[in-house]
Amino acid sequence: MNEVKIRIIPAIGLFICFEIFFVWLSTNFYPTNSIGYGIIGGIVTAFCLYFFIKGMQDTEDFSNSIPEKIRLSSTPTSTLAVITFISFVIITSFLTSMYSNIKENELKQFGKITTGEVIDGFSLTGTRVVGSYKVTVEYSVDGETITAYTTVTPTEFQNCYIGKEVNLIYSTKNNNLIDIIGDDSKVETYINIKNRAVLISDLQKIIDLDSNKTGAYLNSISYSWNYNSEKKGWSNNEKNLYIIKSTENSVSYFTTTYNSMDLNDEINKLKFQKLDTISNSKMSTGEKIKSQMITANGLYSNENYALAIRSTLIGTSGQIGMIIHLEKIKD
Repeated sequence: MNEVKIRIIPAIGLFICFEIFFVWLSTNFYPTNSIGYGIIGGIVTAFCLYFFIKGMQDTEDFSNSIPEKIRLSSTPTSTLAVITFISFVIITSFLTSMYSNIKENELKQFGKITTGEVIDGFSLTGTRVVGSYKVTVEYSVDGETITAYTTVTPTEFQNCYIGKEVNLIYSTKNNNLIDIIGDDSKVETYINIKNRAVLISDLQKIIDLDSNKTGAYLNSISYSWNYNSEKKGWSNNEKNLYIIKSTENSVSYFTTTYNSMDLNDEINKLKFQKLDTISNSKMSTGEKIKSQMITANGLYSNENYALAIRSTLIGTSGQIGMIIHLEKIKD
């Protein structure tokens, strides 16, 4: 029995200590990498379990005290390796999920949204295709410059570059605990906005909105829109979207994300009829509008609005997108 105490009890104690350490690990101790700490916790737990079982196998008094059918000494090494690996996967998944939930809950409770600048980033696996990614950002809190890093999704990583301004949320309880708001799921998590496309029906509403209310309306659709004084319109740089009120009764929407099938469905739903030429349209014939619409892929009108759609290159990236120009022709 002394042999059992010497070999088994310390193994049990070590196992319990490690589990308490990783389960109660505070956010102050892991400001960024929930995946990394989850893997470390899984490895430590698997090794503890492995040596615990091996210790029981090698303890003759203990082994002989249990039925032969379930005696651990009869467990082959290959089976023990499988048991250890399964425990590693389970514990890693559990800890990673737990750490992510703790971080997410703290940012929801104590989070404050600001902007920061990307100063570094790298893939933990050495590739930009799969694996885990880290981005380091610099931002200001009450006049103090904070440098912190966080893991990001592959999509967020692809959209980051050194010098880019990003939206982020940080914990007022722990300024180094941050998350970049770079994809739709995080916008929904932290800002409670379920991103969707700007629709033609939205453009109809925007025509009638005061300019100071347009930004708020757009941000209720997708995050984040800002007024661009140079273009005299609103832009969503994350999604490469632009909206300009061309005249008091018209608006132009520049997009690379509109699905052509959804667009056709909405045109039919709003009872737009296709026109053959611009001469049949009731649109403004101002030079700016005319030059924009003369090459349109589609001209449409219904009882209250005229609509023109043209394929074009959007922004400096050379992406193929479209201009949707809507003009109110009847109150």
